[in-house]
Amino acid sequence: MLTTLQSWVLNIFEKHRFLFILIFITFLIRLPSLFEPFWYGDEAIYLVIGQKILRGGLLYVDIFDHKTPGIYYLAAATIAFLGQTIWSFRFLLMVWTLTALVVFFFLSKKLFDEKIARLATIFLAALTSTPLLEGNIGNSEILMMLPISLGLIYGLNKKFFWSGVFFSLSFLLKFPAIFDFGAFFIFLTLGANRKNVFPTIKNLFSLTAGYLLPIALSVIYFAWNGALSAYLFSALLFNFAYTNYGNKLILAGVNVPNGLILLKATPLFALVIYLFLRLYKNFKSRSARTSVNYLEFIILWLSFSYFGAVFGGRPYPHYLIQALPAFAILLAIGVTKVKRRPLALGLSTFFVVLTLILGFKPYIRPNYYPNFFRYLLPKQLGQISTEDYMNSFDSKIARNYSLAGFVETRTTSADNVYIWGNSPVIYFLSRRDPTSKYITAFHVAGSQLFKKEVIASINTRHPKYILVESSSPKFAELDNVLARSYNLFAQTDDVKIYQRLGVFTAD
Repeated sequence: MLTTLQSWVLNIFEKHRFLFILIFITFLIRLPSLFEPFWYGDEAIYLVIGQKILRGGLLYVDIFDHKTPGIYYLAAATIAFLGQTIWSFRFLLMVWTLTALVVFFFLSKKLFDEKIARLATIFLAALTSTPLLEGNIGNSEILMMLPISLGLIYGLNKKFFWSGVFFSLSFLLKFPAIFDFGAFFIFLTLGANRKNVFPTIKNLFSLTAGYLLPIALSVIYFAWNGALSAYLFSALLFNFAYTNYGNKLILAGVNVPNGLILLKATPLFALVIYLFLRLYKNFKSRSARTSVNYLEFIILWLSFSYFGAVFGGRPYPHYLIQALPAFAILLAIGVTKVKRRPLALGLSTFFVVLTLILGFKPYIRPNYYPNFFRYLLPKQLGQISTEDYMNSFDSKIARNYSLAGFVETRTTSADNVYIWGNSPVIYFLSRRDPTSKYITAFHVAGSQLFKKEVIASINTRHPKYILVESSSPKFAELDNVLARSYNLFAQTDDVKIYQRLGVFTAD
């Protein structure tokens, strides 16, 4: 039996040697991410919310953020099974991303051939495994790659219901994933002709049913818990205000809400119109051929996923990861297919130039890998200290760890703390419950309603300590509470620590 198992393993390795080697190299490239300190704000939000969910809190009601719920419950599951550390979330990201690359390889191979699949997977691994586009960080965009790739594979295998389910799971990780689904929906529609209208409609219905099922289950879950309005507002409606911030457009002196989104979508509309004209001609002819080939689908997919990446109106590099799978395939086609080279490389260049024009800039971190190796070195060979390694990511990291230690040692697990600032990592590291559902200042600063809710939470829950970052926006109502009910207990260069009056502290 052992010999049979060994033979089976060797056969698998021999058959997929390329994938094993690529995954191993990618693992080594991503390895430093497992040693990074807890420094990135978005990850802190996901994990603090995950903590709250595990304490019995209800997302959007007891704690707030504006993404669809998938990533928060994924963070909660990670904490539950792997522990309350940033390593747990990064380990999940490692396994998830390596799995996504394997699935993407088989997707690319099904669409084209093994040569293109290998090159496209190399491109995707290279672009998503380093800090260049924040591939070392656990964000929805990089997590979306796996369910989207699975959705396409199931769709191409004509298992449309399950295809829709996987596309829906990507949507539940983040709203812009709807554009990847839209690309495949249109591709499926464009395959219609005189002879297959009703089968195409049936397939589209099955795809849509699968897509709506997980979303409907999430709606039922929040409705059952009395949180439907909070879910719809936070995960959907709030995003219109969020995207409008970076997509303002003024025409003839009139502010058009989210007007820039429509302007960005102009090439997308032109492409869809062109393809539907192709479909119209297809129906006029007696040919039963499919209207769109796989190269055209890649162009369609890239156009839609790229629009999803720029949809938010903010030039954060990790947004671009949504468009990278289609981009990697198009680039591989341009390298390997001589006849398709001008079109594929021309379009690839266009998207790169457009990305730079829209203000996206890669993160150039020349010290990322050298610092990692120096951190692992013995002291006698020039090891850098833990504090220096932390501060190489952000100058506030060592400060946040220190403040979290302060809070944890001077409070109990039953206590809560409030931080007026944008360092939710302190909540997670101290393992203390946030006083308010709003865990960052940037969510609160522009809303009088949210400010009132914060003050009401403080007056109700009476946090022992309130930490105020000097860089935070002015919050007059909080200043009044501090003046009335708190003493300035300690102060760092940029953080003031206030202690509630009447709290006994043993030195």
